[in-house]
Amino acid sequence: MLIGGGGEKKTLRLVAQHADIWHSFGDVETLTRKTAILHQHCADVGRDPAEIEISVGVRGNPQELGPQLLAAGATLFTVGAGGPDYDLTDLGRWIAWRESLSS
Repeated sequence: MLIGGGGEKKTLRLVAQHADIWHSFGDVETLTRKTAILHQHCADVGRDPAEIEISVGVRGNPQELGPQLLAAGATLFTVGAGGPDYDLTDLGRWIAWRESLSS
């Protein structure tokens, strides 16, 4: 189950109790802070936080932002694209960056 959100008292506790994936929003500092809160909720309910994959919405330069997000614990990255004129430039950059990690 994927749960998205950043509410520190209710949402992150529900993530600790039930989620396989937590989808977060915000910058690296916010992700880092909320991950620490999630880990505390996991400790409170007796769950290993490593069981929960961390997902985050991204935009911008993956060469700069990607390593910081990985260091903060994110392993799943979502790139949004809106229409009617879909610009997939960011998506291409993030895919290229991800592929460069396995080289």
